[in-house]
Amino acid sequence: MRLIETPHARLWNGDCIAGMRAHISDGAVDLVLADPPYGIGGDGLDVHYNRDERFAVEGYVEVGPADYPAFTRAWIAEAARCLRPGGAMMVVSGWSHIGIVLQALSETGLTEVNHLIWRYSFGVYTTRKFVTSHYHIPYWVKPPLSKATFDPQARFLDPADSYQDRQDVLDVPRKNRPGQAKNKNQLPDALLERLLAYTTRPGDVVLDPFMGGFTTARVAVRMGCTVLGFEMNPKAFDRFAPGIAEVSPEPCPAPVAPDPKDLARRLRMRETRNLRRAQAKAQGTS
Repeated sequence: MRLIETPHARLWNGDCIAGMRAHISDGAVDLVLADPPYGIGGDGLDVHYNRDERFAVEGYVEVGPADYPAFTRAWIAEAARCLRPGGAMMVVSGWSHIGIVLQALSETGLTEVNHLIWRYSFGVYTTRKFVTSHYHIPYWVKPPLSKATFDPQARFLDPADSYQDRQDVLDVPRKNRPGQAKNKNQLPDALLERLLAYTTRPGDVVLDPFMGGFTTARVAVRMGCTVLGFEMNPKAFDRFAPGIAEVSPEPCPAPVAPDPKDLARRLRMRETRNLRRAQAKAQGTS
């Protein structure tokens, strides 16, 4: 299996199931962030999305519907083995096979923490049903949950701002890259930055079993993580893997603080709310 090593990544060109068994030891990974084939003819999605595929890298490897359950159980079981206690797994999935993904996750001994929804722009064009414009992202953790990494103030200092940013429906537009080489299905940087900010720390090991356009690898290295990854398509590997050597960790951006005037207003509102609660409690016990 061909390997490219950089100071912050080890990237293999090959099947992730065999690759994880051969190259990744038990408990070596802090976060698995996977965007697997969807089993719905991904090599022809341009018809449904009404998009120009001239710049998409050829060789996308799809998994047929008949093989999808066994394939999903196999890769998820291997990825779960690689997680440390408290390590997390997030799987980006369309609605067609989300039941298979959830069943496979439930067989691993991991614990469900959240079921995120990514709402995106440029949904699947339809005329006889509602437009599909979301993906599922189940978020599961290997027990014990007390060892899981989650920083609620990773991006915003004030709880009100963090609350909005951490809602389980993530409204993140797709990134349009006209004239640029891309994978058939490529996640936007902004989505990955949000997921990684809350669930990793600099120095953590992130595993991407299906690197595709290597977006997760690029974003994770930039955020200070070490990346382990697999990609079966040799054309995608040749096109995107060398670029990871050019990516370096960057200083983590400081969590955003609210405007001082807005913060003062929020604090007054919270004090008023707490006072009313205390008065209501006192009246109830008198």
